[in-house]
Amino acid sequence: MVFRLLHDPGVHETKIRAHFRSRVQYDGAPVFEHPLLLLGFTNRCGSNLLAGYLRERPGLAGFHEQLNFDFVMAHSAREGIRNFPDYIRHFAAKHPRHGFKASVDQIAMLYRFGITRMYPSVRVLHIQRRDLLAQAVSYSIADQTKQWISKHRKQAEAVYDRTDIDNRILGFSNQNGAMRVAPQVFGFEYECLDYEDLSENALGTVKRACRFFGVKPPGALGAPWIERQANEVNRSFIERYRRDIHPG
Repeated sequence: MVFRLLHDPGVHETKIRAHFRSRVQYDGAPVFEHPLLLLGFTNRCGSNLLAGYLRERPGLAGFHEQLNFDFVMAHSAREGIRNFPDYIRHFAAKHPRHGFKASVDQIAMLYRFGITRMYPSVRVLHIQRRDLLAQAVSYSIADQTKQWISKHRKQAEAVYDRTDIDNRILGFSNQNGAMRVAPQVFGFEYECLDYEDLSENALGTVKRACRFFGVKPPGALGAPWIERQANEVNRSFIERYRRDIHPG
């Protein structure tokens, strides 16, 4: 499964290729002076929290999910962008160190499209959660309620589903494994941070991230732009899952 995630095109690559057709490919010399900065993530891993802190730094920008096919297609249509390399140039023109959030299949997509050749190097900062059960429960709840961040309004109530949580744990495990392997396969620089460390020591963790991305670390941080969402529902689902796995 790990190597399939790197080898097989994902939904974003498939739909972006269908949209631009042959105009996805770049096959020239580097055009930018700064490295391509990627925030490698899985759903509910704390990447939005970290991205908000990174955007506060004067030397960084971006770190939104601008590689998602629906965003790519809508933004390209609005801005009159006719090929994918120009889509990347569009954001680099706004800020030289404009980073992107990227799932492992999107990282592989950028490599196959030749986009990584537009940069002198690529740096992948991978944020993961040590507690995969809590992450899986969080994803299961968010996917049902559509409350992806604290600012969103809940659209439905979440229902406990052990099979769903099982599948999400397995998915996160495979994606994190592939995220660790991808930089080795593609020749990218790699650093890994844990969400739990970001929660317990935000300043220290953001300093590590800034050093890896080559910008000056902050002396202090502002208030987080989103709030922690885990509540009693999360805790009850976690406890119920544990009882299902180890009854009695």
